[in-house]
Amino acid sequence: MSSKPLDVDPFSELALEIDTCEGDENADNEQSTQSTKEDTKRTTNEPAYAEPLTPEEIRWFYKGGVDKRWVEFCGYDSLRIEAAWQKRQSLLNKSNDKTGELPPPEKVVVRGGMYDTEIDNMKCVSIYWPGEEWEIMRGTWYYDGSWIPLEIEHSKVIEEAHLNLFQKQSPEHSKPASETNASSYSYKALHTERFSEFHVDWHSINDVALHSEYTTSKLMRSVTSKLGLPKTAGYRLRRGYKVPASMEDKPHDIDHLVFVVHGIGQKRDTGKIIRNTTSFRECIERLKQQYFPNSNYRVEFFPVEWRSSLKLDGDIVEAITPYSVLSIRHLLNTSAMDILYYTSPLYGGEVRAGLQKELNRLYFMFTSRHPGWAGKVSVLAHSLGCVIVYDIVTGWMGPETRPPSPEDKEVLIQGLQFPIENLFCLGSPLSVFLALRTRSPSNKLDVMPQGLCKRFYNIFHWSDPVAYRMEPLLERGYSKIEPVVIPPYGGGVDDLQIEPSSVPNADQNLSPPETDEREDSPVDGSNRNTEKGWSLWGLVRAGWNVKEGASSPTPDSNPPIRPGQELTQRLDYVLRAVGLGRNYLYAVVAHTRYWSNYDVAYFVLTRLFPTIET
Repeated sequence: MSSKPLDVDPFSELALEIDTCEGDENADNEQSTQSTKEDTKRTTNEPAYAEPLTPEEIRWFYKGGVDKRWVEFCGYDSLRIEAAWQKRQSLLNKSNDKTGELPPPEKVVVRGGMYDTEIDNMKCVSIYWPGEEWEIMRGTWYYDGSWIPLEIEHSKVIEEAHLNLFQKQSPEHSKPASETNASSYSYKALHTERFSEFHVDWHSINDVALHSEYTTSKLMRSVTSKLGLPKTAGYRLRRGYKVPASMEDKPHDIDHLVFVVHGIGQKRDTGKIIRNTTSFRECIERLKQQYFPNSNYRVEFFPVEWRSSLKLDGDIVEAITPYSVLSIRHLLNTSAMDILYYTSPLYGGEVRAGLQKELNRLYFMFTSRHPGWAGKVSVLAHSLGCVIVYDIVTGWMGPETRPPSPEDKEVLIQGLQFPIENLFCLGSPLSVFLALRTRSPSNKLDVMPQGLCKRFYNIFHWSDPVAYRMEPLLERGYSKIEPVVIPPYGGGVDDLQIEPSSVPNADQNLSPPETDEREDSPVDGSNRNTEKGWSLWGLVRAGWNVKEGASSPTPDSNPPIRPGQELTQRLDYVLRAVGLGRNYLYAVVAHTRYWSNYDVAYFVLTRLFPTIET
């Protein structure tokens, strides 16, 4: 079963004001008169006693993802974590009776072999890359409807009180019948447990409610009465998770491994690639759940952080940076300087060696934990990362004047220690680098020989100022043939699209301005002059007025591509011009929006698994 994020925290302001309208004893009596027949019928069928929760009824959660909400572990993981937790509690209890050192806690590998759980720290930590960890929690009591777990400290107290009220006792310790008989239902609370922010009332074994202490009950009763809202008994609580955990509920084996490589700017924020990978992974998972719920294909995305391990100039650039406009200088030093480093004859080889070493390390670490694994490997690279990966795969050495160390030289010659199925380039300037390395690029040489990588995809957005086309580099006539438009994900259903324009009145169908003075003037793309449409601005952004679907040639009496000049495979794939407008501000945003774009995620998913749609 796939893990799904739970609903929003019930303690929102509106829910807090409306749903916690409990009051004094008079209000309880009013509520008692409104008990329905369904409530009475339910209570008469309740069990007389409560038993301790079984491991199947308990569910473990991790707080992860972009929204930072509690997500349930699959049943297989939850049962194994619970067993380790029970074992740890037993050892802790014994250590209280005896002196001596307590052995370290058992680590449970979860989430398909990608993370370790640390019971003592209540953390879920990534195995293959540093810096990513999630908080974990043991869930026993939940808010009804949303199934959000209560905090473990609160749940522990509530569970102890519940068992004290309703657990079957020996005859000498039996409680009065009025307290243990579930059929003696009354709205008046059998027991109340008070906390700093709320209290919990027990009316019967299956009627437990949480009431917030923040609202003025008389005022809110007046408000709810005037609004015609029903009086409620607080938040109904549920004991035990809605779906019993099962060892059969476990992830499939990994079919495809995708290394996600960052571009510039990672020195400033070393955790950025982890967050971007998480965002992209969540897009993939949502698409799989909505469009391919019965698919058994499994892909895992590994963030590859290559920048922080490099010393390069030993921070000499920082030392020579003037104090004037320091914040802007710092931004340039931690972002644009990476391009200068890579084009430098001194440091280019060091950058390649650093990324190459990290890719091989991740691959061998993964295969050592999955002996006999026969899946495929692809690379998803962004910006400058596309150039570095391309050079590593093809073995381009560069005009370095300083020879690399013997160790680095050996690594560079060997290249990657695994074959690549696909190379997905997002917002890539690769074609510019290649154009500056040769005077006569030719279609006769594949941009990526299939012996090294089976498929190459150059994916970009119209507004991305860093991205360039690849096809015209190999065959000049493709400059007049528009790139393939990536279709809407899911066959055109846009219910998951998260790229609405953030700038008001952005016209998504307008051509880009040809001069700064005309930036705010609407331009009809249908009347665009063909030559002007491929101006410098158009070359960078590859044009605007593109029909969705297959690429189409420009209206010209002479076809731009003659027989025998066609590329064996299309390389350039452009995103639909939606969500971003024609202002220069969008250009900055466009270069970083690939990670949360569902069109990109759907395109990558269906290329990783070509048969998933059938």
